[in-house]
Amino acid sequence: MTLLMPLPSYGADTGTVKGKITDKADGEGVFGASVTIAGTNIGTSTDANGNFTIYNVPAKQEKISVSIVGYAPTSQVVSITAGQTSTANFTIGQTTVMASEVVVGAALYKQDRLEVPVTVNVVSPERIKQQANPTLDQVIEDVPGVVVTRAGGQATATLQIRGSNTFQGGGIGTRVQGLYDGFPINNPESGEIVWTTVNMNASDKVEVLKGAAATLYGSGAMGGVVNVYGHLPETFEVKAGVSGGFYDAPPSSDQSVYRKNFTPWLWNSYVGIGNKSGPWSYDLVYSHADDQGYRQNAQTLLNDIKLKTRYDIDAKQYIQISAFYNQTEGGYAYNWPYDLSAATQTYVPHPEYAYDVWTRTNVFSSTAAFAQFLTANQGLPISPAFRPLLPASFSSLTTWPTFPLRMGPTAISADQLAAIINSAGALTNFKTYDVYTDDIIKRKNALVGANYVNLLSDKLSLDTRVYYTYNDSRIEYNLTNTPQVYPLTTRNPGDFNENIANRFGAGAKLDWRATDNQRFLLGIDGNITDVKTTQIAAEFPVPNTFHNIQEKNAAAFLQDEWKITDSLTSLMSVRYDWSGIDATQAELTAGGTLIPLENRSVDAISPRIALNYKAMDDMSFRASWGNSFRAPTLEERFVRDGGMVHGTPNPYLDKETMTAYELGVYKQFSDKVSLDVAGFINNYDNLIQSVIDLSTLSYQYKNITKARIWGIETNLNYRPSNDWAFNASYTYMNAQNLSYVKGQDTTLDLNPDPRWLPYRPENTISASATWKPVNKLALNLTGRYVSKYKAISFFPNPDGLYYPGDFIVINVGAKYQIDKNIIASLHCNNIGNVQYQEAEWFMAPGRSYVAGVDLTF
Repeated sequence: MTLLMPLPSYGADTGTVKGKITDKADGEGVFGASVTIAGTNIGTSTDANGNFTIYNVPAKQEKISVSIVGYAPTSQVVSITAGQTSTANFTIGQTTVMASEVVVGAALYKQDRLEVPVTVNVVSPERIKQQANPTLDQVIEDVPGVVVTRAGGQATATLQIRGSNTFQGGGIGTRVQGLYDGFPINNPESGEIVWTTVNMNASDKVEVLKGAAATLYGSGAMGGVVNVYGHLPETFEVKAGVSGGFYDAPPSSDQSVYRKNFTPWLWNSYVGIGNKSGPWSYDLVYSHADDQGYRQNAQTLLNDIKLKTRYDIDAKQYIQISAFYNQTEGGYAYNWPYDLSAATQTYVPHPEYAYDVWTRTNVFSSTAAFAQFLTANQGLPISPAFRPLLPASFSSLTTWPTFPLRMGPTAISADQLAAIINSAGALTNFKTYDVYTDDIIKRKNALVGANYVNLLSDKLSLDTRVYYTYNDSRIEYNLTNTPQVYPLTTRNPGDFNENIANRFGAGAKLDWRATDNQRFLLGIDGNITDVKTTQIAAEFPVPNTFHNIQEKNAAAFLQDEWKITDSLTSLMSVRYDWSGIDATQAELTAGGTLIPLENRSVDAISPRIALNYKAMDDMSFRASWGNSFRAPTLEERFVRDGGMVHGTPNPYLDKETMTAYELGVYKQFSDKVSLDVAGFINNYDNLIQSVIDLSTLSYQYKNITKARIWGIETNLNYRPSNDWAFNASYTYMNAQNLSYVKGQDTTLDLNPDPRWLPYRPENTISASATWKPVNKLALNLTGRYVSKYKAISFFPNPDGLYYPGDFIVINVGAKYQIDKNIIASLHCNNIGNVQYQEAEWFMAPGRSYVAGVDLTF
């Protein structure tokens, strides 16, 4: 996924290519265009005047390819003479963004948009820079088939591609592989990516791979891949920016105490420097973000530093290093306030206080309800979930009493006992818990990855890599000097939960162009992760005490790209994965029986076949089939503490698999209009899903036998002139639990459509428009729609009341280039101040205003 950049020529059998890329409309040079020698890793980018020079080009006829987002790709054949300089000039015309895309991730090397046999979306630098201080979730939330679910603050933010993910606390079991310059950024113990903390100030583009496109990336990529590409400059540059804004007041109907007479502010800044000098090039960017929080416990603080550097050893080999370190701190976001009658699991939400954090709990809604419960539960064990909620008179009982109950010489009924016990309202009076507001999450994430690339010949290249990642996630529950009583537990001063993961990985791949029509890719990957944890080890956890557990992964893959005819190309691959942990038994209760782990190691073979048929120069059809798998994460195996609910480890958890089918067509009607349509079917076997038992306020990850998600994606680009650009996409998705049986999961049974997989919206729409009324001013508008969810895991009800989705959010922005070095911007997010949820009972941000200035020298 890297390119050899130009160096002075050393070989007698090579020559040099020089040229200029100009815009067809105005004759000006095009800055930043990618110029490559087709079929090799040799390439460069144009300077500010559109000029380029490529050294060390093999002396023969070579195809020179040019690409840049917003312009139609082009190429020409040039004869290269040894020791001589050849000239190749290009004039390129603007086109739709989709038509100009060149992708890397689908085959692990560059491919033109018309040649890709699977669905890949590219987020351009222009889209990334629309927002001030953008984060990864913001720049991909309108990609077709992508749904982002955010709880607010530093809490869970999950991303699904074609329904790949449910919404889990801690982002557990994410089926989307996150990469930065090809290196993994998911937390290895859970799969989580805190998308809101991946700062994009140092990034050039993002690729989103779907379905069978992700087969080559292994276990974590079963649902797709999001790959962020860091920036490397062609010339010396200094950049800086600052932005600030505030959250507008919620509607007058809101009664939240937090937002009464309080306006939360947010501010961001960044500074960076980069250069290319001789064999060295580098880019260093520091970013800072501070947000007071649009709702209680949603405050965030981010410090992030990213470095990318490259050294060209000689004309055929280089070393590239990608690194970052970020540190975040923020509130642990909880649901909006509600009343809970614990015995009957009756929830009464208070959306009128949606920006506050508190809970009111009683055991029973009335004395009569208590009496009815006693009658129904005679002789049954008193569950651990109830014992802390009951008065001291029940402290010695292990089972509920039977009636009539003898109290001395008198026999009393359930009604009488309920009245005696609840005479002071001990079980029916509400108790308010507001101890959540000091709960915070602290995270530290780091990556150091090194690539060594060697162009062994004009037909063979080697790419090796080593990397280290560090992920530390810590929740602190009680910052006071006294114990804090929660509905289900007591948090003592200093109580915390923490996972620290150190991952060491390495890999290599050989890229061999065997013939003009056949190209092979052979690779291996492996990593070892050491986890230090207070909650997800095989041993039963002791509060505030660390245990150790290790996970290992190894893989090998082979890919064959075969150009069968001038119009038909196949891409076939197979990958073998093995994943295992060092634990052999699980301790479910303190001092309890140790249960053997049935699947402490899993493996899988994942094949893929994809075809691309280029029916015309501007139209191609594609079809693909592929198998993929995902090993259960440590969090899914050994989950213990789920915040408001308790987790139960599952020693029998197995891998899940998916078979993906896709048919698609891409058509470029002209330089102004392009359309992509894809239909997909994803069949899951042994799908891992959390099963919640509201009666005990606990949950466990289990394998659902079968599930199917199918749908249609459409993406339309329209560029009527150089001043206007439009994009619109629509995705329909049908997500069914094929193994659903009523009564097996009483929580899912309460949904309007219990067969529907939770948190998968049926319809999503996104649209954007950009207008440049004058040369220095750009106005943009973006909007997205997510339909109402049909099923959720927490707080389900047959009427779907207060379910997430069913919203339209519109953002507007303006950028004005004051001079060649200064750009001013103004943005209004959620201009309609829509009150909506992406996750149930978590209010999303209302309207906000942000103004900023960016400087480039």
